Amino acid sequence: MRQVFAIMSLLLVMSVGMAANAAPCVNIYYDRSPDASYWMGKTYATFLQNLMGHFPEFQQVVSNVESYKKGDIDKCTATIYIGSYFDNAIPADFLEDWANTKTNVAWLGYSTWKLGKAFDDIFGYSYDRISVLDRQKLDFKGRPSFYKNIIYKGETFFKYGEFSKTQQGQFLAEFEQSLFKPVTPTKSQVLAKSVQTVTGEEAPYILRAGNHFYVADVPFSFMHEADRYLVFADVLFDILNAKPRHNEKYAFLRIEDVHALVPLSWLYITNKVLKEEQVPLNISLIPIFYDPLYQYTNNPTEQLLSMDRVPAFMNYIQDSKAQGATFIWHGVTHQYKNQFNPHSGTSGDDFEFFDVANNGPIAEDSVSYVMDKLEDGFSVLQKAGVTPKIWLTPHYQASTLDNIIFANVFSWNVGRVIYYNFKTDGLNASQNPGLWLESKAANGSQLRDQFFKNLKVTTTSKNWSGQYFPYEIFGDVHGQRLIPENLGNSQPFQNEHVTNPRSKEDIVADAKRNLVLRDAWASFFYHPFLFTTYEDGGRGSYPGDASELRFILQELKKMGYQFIDINDFMNKNTKLKRPEPIYKDVR
Repeated sequence: MRQVFAIMSLLLVMSVGMAANAAPCVNIYYDRSPDASYWMGKTYATFLQNLMGHFPEFQQVVSNVESYKKGDIDKCTATIYIGSYFDNAIPADFLEDWANTKTNVAWLGYSTWKLGKAFDDIFGYSYDRISVLDRQKLDFKGRPSFYKNIIYKGETFFKYGEFSKTQQGQFLAEFEQSLFKPVTPTKSQVLAKSVQTVTGEEAPYILRAGNHFYVADVPFSFMHEADRYLVFADVLFDILNAKPRHNEKYAFLRIEDVHALVPLSWLYITNKVLKEEQVPLNISLIPIFYDPLYQYTNNPTEQLLSMDRVPAFMNYIQDSKAQGATFIWHGVTHQYKNQFNPHSGTSGDDFEFFDVANNGPIAEDSVSYVMDKLEDGFSVLQKAGVTPKIWLTPHYQASTLDNIIFANVFSWNVGRVIYYNFKTDGLNASQNPGLWLESKAANGSQLRDQFFKNLKVTTTSKNWSGQYFPYEIFGDVHGQRLIPENLGNSQPFQNEHVTNPRSKEDIVADAKRNLVLRDAWASFFYHPFLFTTYEDGGRGSYPGDASELRFILQELKKMGYQFIDINDFMNKNTKLKRPEPIYKDVR
């Protein structure tokens, strides 16, 4: 679906020039396509913009490729084109400029055949064909084979490829990639190669020839924790000629879905393990527990509980503060009204800012509704003597409006994010007066009302896609600064909450793989209920068994990951944020 922004002609050209003088710029081009219903081109550009948030020294200039103007590539330090629509109409001026520029340029995905002999001359490879799914040659699990494995810096990343759990016979995978015949292959360097899972055939996946880069598919579909997406996220450093931000390998653990009815024995086991392992304690707090449909409790006095009204839980909070805990604000109730949304209606289980049944924003969604909820939650936190440092959206999903609010109220967010194609009006994030709720004692509420008064958000497609990050992001398209969560969590079973079980071995293997990536974290979360036995839904051999958590922590430390004090990290990065993107002819 095409995203609509106001077209700024002369003023925009001037602004690009001025931005380029203030900071090096990067062009991001995507396929609008002739199909009015095609929405993925803009979404892929969004994903790239979000990754660019790790490089806040660059000004993003975003446009569909169909609107390219002669010479625009040379106005920026680097240019990245995402060829996601098969055989899209690409202006001849773009093809010529991309081939001849001395600036760094990258091409992802389809349509390199439009470059003709120029591609052969640059890379020493000639376009052959698009790979297909081989339903005759099956792997050891009986799945169709394709160029699935990506070898990069000695590690094997791999594309997702599994049969659908809801539609019989449907195989879900990004199995297409461009294949080439070598002409003069010494002209380029193969940064990463792909391998066919059954035949063992190899093909270039990422090529570099001087200032020209080519990626053989669009690496943003079917993202998962071991995906080739991570390879591209690392090669982005080379495309931008950017240096790593830190030499250390950061690790971060958060304890998830903590509220007043979580058994205290589980919580104290967590504190004990982290203290013994010398790992900072980060607690994701749900300040108000609500079980409107009595799914977890039959006691009316426990149906609705503010954390500050439970003395034993408050003792735990005080003990955690004494241990140096950082508190993460994980929604207000982490559920919606008195209904299933979609699981039990109970705090921790359900979505708070997203209507799952209708696959869209909740009916009340507005600035006033969200701000009122946040102020209610913050009031409880204040009574409990807790000052959260970070926001965590329940189940990572909310409307675009909500995410823009979170971006401007909170200095840092953590986790993954769901994205829509959207347009905004009436907000100047660069003039944010400081909206954190602690300013409520002064005129903070008035400042927030004034700042958001004219904000208008329009989503241009009901389709949404999720993204996670290997490294910290100093501003996604919503403006959120994000602490990454790239290793997921331990999941014993597949159920209505979980599509794919995940083991401690999976988490450790992904962390090891990521060691070859620049600035990549080892960030994950852990639920205290996992200390119960397998029969009760946990990971323990006996009640209170924390051996799985210890195993993960110890293995990450053996690899050289350092569990950082997240407050120190935030204090060192209080001001760093990417410039507001410039959108040219974005439709």
